[in-house]
Amino acid sequence: MNLSKKQTRFLIISNISCWALLLALLLTGFTGIKNTTFDVITAERINIVNEDGTTVMALANKQRIAAPRMNGKEYPVDMIEREHFAGMIFFNEEGDEIGGLIFNSAQLPDGRKFGAGHLSFDRYNDNQVINLEHKENIHGSIKSGITFYDRTGNGSFGKNLDLIEEYKYQNISESRKKEIIEEIRKMKKNRDLGVERVFLGSDNEIPQLTMKDVMGNERIKLFIDSTNVPRLHFYNEKGVLIGEIPKK
Repeated sequence: MNLSKKQTRFLIISNISCWALLLALLLTGFTGIKNTTFDVITAERINIVNEDGTTVMALANKQRIAAPRMNGKEYPVDMIEREHFAGMIFFNEEGDEIGGLIFNSAQLPDGRKFGAGHLSFDRYNDNQVINLEHKENIHGSIKSGITFYDRTGNGSFGKNLDLIEEYKYQNISESRKKEIIEEIRKMKKNRDLGVERVFLGSDNEIPQLTMKDVMGNERIKLFIDSTNVPRLHFYNEKGVLIGEIPKK
């Protein structure tokens, strides 16, 4: 069948129009949907992002758990032993980590059990200031509770991460390793890395409230002992018991 030039031109224009319409439908189908409901989503990792693409929350299994990030720098996951946990990591508007939820538990072939669950929130440019945590190790020690910390927010936490990364992953001399250990020790002594101030929970079946001074020394402990007697202890800055109610 011979087509006239007019018919041929009409067919070409029609084909182009159809392809353009199909492309438009595909594009709007993928980008125009704002609200979609799923019964089940199966994934190894889901990133929740802002409009600019910044990840603000990452939900993942332990193989794809988000790496720690501070001052725009990402650190190895195994640097803080996070590779053992699935969870959800939180990030601020700058992409730095500000807390998260991680968890795991298992039983070894010999019957010993271990597990941990940890929910924490960090101060800006620093480490956690509050965490809700359960820990059980293979030796049977169990601790569960909520802990509060004071953090300086002066940037020392990022420096501490850099030092740990250098110590663990770079080929450095033994003398440099000693220098790093001393630098971290000084930061801890100067309280640059913050201190634990309050713990409320149960430590190996001893319910307790403990409070520490600005140096991290335990000064007050309210607890119920193993004989079911409620007690209140007071300590000096060296950890020596200086008062108790009731007296033994």
